[in-house]
Amino acid sequence: MAYISAYYTDIGPSREKNQDALCIKAAEYNNNTFIMCAICDGMGGLSDGEAASAYAIYALSEWFDNVLTKLIKDNVSILEMRKKLDETIHMINDKLNAYSAAHNKMLGTTLTAIFTFPDRKKILTAHVGDTRAYKITDEKLTVITEDHSVVGEEVREGIITEEMANNDERQNQLTKCLGADFTDISYDYILQDYEQNTCYMLCSDGFRKKLSREEIKQNFCPAAVKDKETTENILKDLTKTVIERGESDNITSLVVKIL
Repeated sequence: MAYISAYYTDIGPSREKNQDALCIKAAEYNNNTFIMCAICDGMGGLSDGEAASAYAIYALSEWFDNVLTKLIKDNVSILEMRKKLDETIHMINDKLNAYSAAHNKMLGTTLTAIFTFPDRKKILTAHVGDTRAYKITDEKLTVITEDHSVVGEEVREGIITEEMANNDERQNQLTKCLGADFTDISYDYILQDYEQNTCYMLCSDGFRKKLSREEIKQNFCPAAVKDKETTENILKDLTKTVIERGESDNITSLVVKIL
């Protein structure tokens, strides 16, 4: 095994449903381990947000099993893989919008996913919404993704600070997501070098809003991620911490350490 993974999800103290969904999968080929991990956060203000996030994870999982593994065996380029992934994410978006129209409901979800290609020494991130992906080494934490939200844009423009954004009443107003009648939009794809002894943490906004970046780095740097059980306990403890600090949303997080 070339990685350690762990996850934890909690409905939170005040929600009736957990609208978050996640997936961690791996495939072996030519002595390489290819990993996919993803988190979706169904939009709480919309009906059936849990159905939207669950479907997005299901469709992405099917794509990993039936399409990506074949592309890897056929030795296609990373750019071609990204193209096929983009087609699938657009398909998910179209399916959610079609379901909304047919059933007079509004479905929406964020999506953040990471794919590792050790044979190419690359890692591909796909992203839309305000779920996040972090890259963490023992020396540095990097936020890979950008929040597609009203307050996220204002943080990038220097209008407000990230701390202010985490307490802003507009923090749940997304500028991009899957479904929710969004059409003809682009999604973010980030290609990075594959590095061993590196951790990747994905989370819904309910997990990270009440934590500082230093707390995330200390708990999920490679030195701290020793094994699955230890990491699961850290995720559980931090989930309790953010609830104690006043978080009311669903709370989901996962960690993958590349050995």
